[in-house]
Amino acid sequence: MTRIKIVFVLGALAVAGNSFAQTAPPVQTPPPVQTPKPTPAPAQTPPPTGAKPAGTGLPMPSPTPAPVPFPAGAKVGYIDLQRVVAESLVGKAGQEAMKALNEKLSGDLNTKNNEIKALQDKMKTQQSIVSDAVFTQMQRDLEKLQRSAQAAADDAQLQVNNLNADLLRSFQEKVMPLVEEVRVEKDLWIIFALGQDSNIAAAHLGLDLSVELVKRLDAKFKK
Repeated sequence: MTRIKIVFVLGALAVAGNSFAQTAPPVQTPPPVQTPKPTPAPAQTPPPTGAKPAGTGLPMPSPTPAPVPFPAGAKVGYIDLQRVVAESLVGKAGQEAMKALNEKLSGDLNTKNNEIKALQDKMKTQQSIVSDAVFTQMQRDLEKLQRSAQAAADDAQLQVNNLNADLLRSFQEKVMPLVEEVRVEKDLWIIFALGQDSNIAAAHLGLDLSVELVKRLDAKFKK
């Protein structure tokens, strides 16, 4: 069976529809000082017009739409693997593992970048007052720090890639038997798997077995 590409993401660590693995931040010399941009307030959808609760001027919240039942007699189905990653306990555990690794690696790389910037600032301020021999040593120390930072960035990327591969392999080992279980129970010919870069042009919503798969994953792998 062809393996589906699912990538475990950090993004703001938003996972549905995104990839799981975030590239480790590149080493920059010097690291640019960035002013945080204000986060724009999310666009709000006007509440639907409807009955208002007694004593308030607020409209009643819209009811959650009922799930569309699987159509009787259907012989195919599909699952959105990114949704399964985003909503299942197994997927969320993978997200947390990736997030923890990214935070650790980012902290280590930021420390090295700060050391580089501090030495560069020192060289700028002391270039005209120290001897040539002292300044030459500063340059050598800077080059050593830069090489160390680049090596750390390369190693960080390798760690991210390895963890992502481990998470993907573990996820597939857990989810694929359950996909086959669903296929047999519903007497289906085939279940299509949507990955990060695949889409279905049109389909009956009841053919989406993602929620069913999430429930089975959570029931089997509660821990």
